[in-house]
Amino acid sequence: MNDPYAGNESGRVTSLAIAPGGTIYAGSASGGVWASSSGGKTWRPLTDRQPDLAIGALALDPANPKVIYAATGENDDCGDCFYSMGVLKSANAGRSWTLLGRKTFFGHYLSSIVVDPQNPSRVYAAGDLGVMRSNDGGAHWHKVLRDPTTDLVLAPGRPQALLAGVEGVGIERSLNGGRTWQRLSGGLPGRHALIGRIAIAVAPSDPSTIYTAYAGLRSRCQDCLLGLYVTRDGGANWTKLKVPDYFREPGKPIAAQGDYDNVLAVSPTNPNVLFAGGVKLLSTRNGGATWTNLTSSYSLHTDQHALVFASGTLYIGNDGGVYALGPRGHMHDLNTNLSISQIYQGVSVSTSGKLLVAGMQDNGTALYRPATGQWTALIDGDGNYNLILPGKNPTLLSEVDGQLQRSTDLGADWSSPKVPGNDAGPMAFDRLAPGDVLVGAGNLWSSTSGGTRFVRITRVRRGSGPLSAIAVAPSNPEVVYAGWSDGLVEMSQNGGRTWRDIGPLDWQTGCPPGPGAQPDLYVTGISVSPEDPYRAFVSLAYSYPQSLPDCPFVMETPASNTSWPAWVNIANTLPNYAVNDVLFGSSGLYAATGRGIYYSPAGTARWSKLGRGLPNVEVTGLTPSHGIIYAATYGRGVWELQPARSVRAAARR
Repeated sequence: MNDPYAGNESGRVTSLAIAPGGTIYAGSASGGVWASSSGGKTWRPLTDRQPDLAIGALALDPANPKVIYAATGENDDCGDCFYSMGVLKSANAGRSWTLLGRKTFFGHYLSSIVVDPQNPSRVYAAGDLGVMRSNDGGAHWHKVLRDPTTDLVLAPGRPQALLAGVEGVGIERSLNGGRTWQRLSGGLPGRHALIGRIAIAVAPSDPSTIYTAYAGLRSRCQDCLLGLYVTRDGGANWTKLKVPDYFREPGKPIAAQGDYDNVLAVSPTNPNVLFAGGVKLLSTRNGGATWTNLTSSYSLHTDQHALVFASGTLYIGNDGGVYALGPRGHMHDLNTNLSISQIYQGVSVSTSGKLLVAGMQDNGTALYRPATGQWTALIDGDGNYNLILPGKNPTLLSEVDGQLQRSTDLGADWSSPKVPGNDAGPMAFDRLAPGDVLVGAGNLWSSTSGGTRFVRITRVRRGSGPLSAIAVAPSNPEVVYAGWSDGLVEMSQNGGRTWRDIGPLDWQTGCPPGPGAQPDLYVTGISVSPEDPYRAFVSLAYSYPQSLPDCPFVMETPASNTSWPAWVNIANTLPNYAVNDVLFGSSGLYAATGRGIYYSPAGTARWSKLGRGLPNVEVTGLTPSHGIIYAATYGRGVWELQPARSVRAAARR
């Protein structure tokens, strides 16, 4: 199968570019670059085999739009923003690519890429490392501005005139291609304002009209709107516009997302028509005197990241995919087969194999029926872990926005079980007594009533929470393993009544330590042999997700003996990416990594990559069912794997 919500909502789109012939290019947060030559009716992926699918910015060469630059590394200040491995460049409209600037950009995050229309060999890239310039089409780069930059634009008709939104500083302007810079003031916030992300838009029909939106700290609200400003004289004097704080989250008066989504676009023909995107998308047709909330008017998905005009149409990229607002005011979703959903680890399959439930970043929870290949949306929000309990009418347990939800009618109605703190995480159940449920978050909680009531069976240690993995031994459900976010592994031999530490905090991995304070590892997955409850496998990762390449950790404890647990790292030949999950089956061991799935035959520690057809994407979790392994990916939906064979899409939409 591919994407749960393609056709209505998809996944996070960070950047858009429109070629003169109408081809739309979309850069996704972790699903690569996609193209549509049908106005968004159908899409095709362009970068599935590339080393990095996290796209932070796109740009086309104005002199030759077949030349595409895709800056990897999403600079949206989010916990699931993946780092950069360089700038991808294509000279043939995406048929082939070259990775440029790896040494320059590796481990960083990019927000903008700009091509000089008069000198296409001159390219600028901006992000957390400042502003970099290349004079040879991206082959070599040098720094022209050192401070973290969240937006970079060229003034229309003046390719040497650059405007950079610099975090913590304000707007810096260069009139000579970045050789020297001058900070703009004249009514803009100063350094004392604790400035965050800045967005900039220049009116194409009147370059002296410039708009900018500042996020920052205001009235005890982090990432709120400090102000939306306009200048009519090219930047000398600025006026603050009266506008609602469109960075604030609905129902959360002191929560805002200005450092996550802050984008502006001005009509190509009218300098008074502005679109301002944050959590909401607002528009004004009179220079800011009055505003319309397009998010509510069109039921548009929240969290706007990209706004681009082409032929009178505004193209919108947000956490739900790509949308188009036509010149006559009609809104269209363009997500027919844009398969870029970011699926969390907790995919659950019913014991019959007839139902699958998956949780997605900002797109809730969805139900899949393999027999029909159809997805059904169940509940909105940030979906995550799920559990389908056996029975004629299966009970669904789903974590949504960090809270546990329960349904006995396949998602038509939901209740909220009383878990103290109302939080949820990894889930498991006893296959011999299906009503016995385990849910982990700050502690491990047990229910003998199918998830209606819970009692605590662990007590979190100081600094060790939350719980990050649970496994029940298939051959003896009294043996339960629990993994924590500080690397601790515990085991119970009596169903959770008492616990024993079996994994040290200072795992002897043979890998260099991470940059954070020790201990620096968290448990990402646990799998137990179907035959021996004491033969267990544990995957771990550094505790700074997506920030830098990882060192692979797959720890095995052999079958029960006098030296048990006697952990050994069997990662060996795995590449340097996080291992997000591990699954032991009859044919061997499977590892879900930051770049695909790897397999080690039983009794060996030799790894090989599986999955002909699987994009080079982050795999977050592995779920077995009736001879099939379902792979959750963070950027390309859910995929099927025939064990130790190739991956295929079960249903394309």
